[in-house]
Amino acid sequence: MERLLAPALLTESISRRMQLQGVSLLSAAPRDIDAPGYLSDLVGVTLTWDRQTCAPTHAVLKASHPGFGQPELPFYESIAGRLSCPVVPAFYGGGVDAATGRTWLLMEDLSSSHQRPSAAPLPPTFARSAGIVEALAQFHAAGWNEAWPDLGPTLWARLRTSEWLDAACARLFSQAGDALNEGTRDAYARFLNGFPALVERADRLQGKTLIHGDAHVWNWMLPVDGGTGTPKLIDWDGWHVGVGVWDLAYMMAVQWDRDVRQRFEAPLLDRYHAALCSCGVTGYPREQLHDDYRLAVLLHMRTPIARYARNMSAYVWWPQLTRVQQAVEDLRCFDLLG
Repeated sequence: MERLLAPALLTESISRRMQLQGVSLLSAAPRDIDAPGYLSDLVGVTLTWDRQTCAPTHAVLKASHPGFGQPELPFYESIAGRLSCPVVPAFYGGGVDAATGRTWLLMEDLSSSHQRPSAAPLPPTFARSAGIVEALAQFHAAGWNEAWPDLGPTLWARLRTSEWLDAACARLFSQAGDALNEGTRDAYARFLNGFPALVERADRLQGKTLIHGDAHVWNWMLPVDGGTGTPKLIDWDGWHVGVGVWDLAYMMAVQWDRDVRQRFEAPLLDRYHAALCSCGVTGYPREQLHDDYRLAVLLHMRTPIARYARNMSAYVWWPQLTRVQQAVEDLRCFDLLG
């Protein structure tokens, strides 16, 4: 991290984003912040310039672990500015460290103005969750039905590259043995049989937009209690083109236990839809949102299997397997198969 704090490196990177008007960066001093990184290292930075400037004086340096975080840099460099959405943290500069191959970003410091909505895995209160889905709608509306260029994999391309899915299910079910009930096995048999048709149906959904891809509530930073400002969505290495309900279903159906989801789900979808409309989205009735959300929940049956196939901890995929199946049951998602 020390090499990434070199004033010459940061000055050169920041100058590509803003006019420095000849000011010089004297030092970039690290400081501790309460922001533990899962697949990255984060440190606060105090930037000292040789005279008063509009350039940042406080920032956060994020350096992803080797092999992770590569998509986040092009998002900030090419997409965030075009969106001009306040939900996305400000970006000051970034690059790839030649010595280690690590992607690094210099970003807005939220450590004093924002806070996590709750301590994971505790879900946030309804009021905080409502603020999150309204901000998510603001982000989705910013890219709604835009003619995005070729940005890499889309949601549908990712879903179609699922040739591993059947074999991964078989391995997981064999490993779980009789700890996995017959209802879950039957549900996945129906899901796998209908999966290709579900993907094609999803490809025909309205309202294509940019999605975060990992928009669980703990990737949000909310204004501190009593403070003003906009919620911020962080960790953008899973962004792609898709539909907004994919982020919503991931947030609630995959991450929340049944009781919380059942109480929060419908009113939060109401708040999300109202926020979309207030941001100028038209021609997308609330009933359509409900049906699209059910389809996204059903397709998210793939998500815990994908986590298993990537050798992630069972602490991640095992509860998700139960949660998403319960959501599928509650919302009668299999009715979509006819």
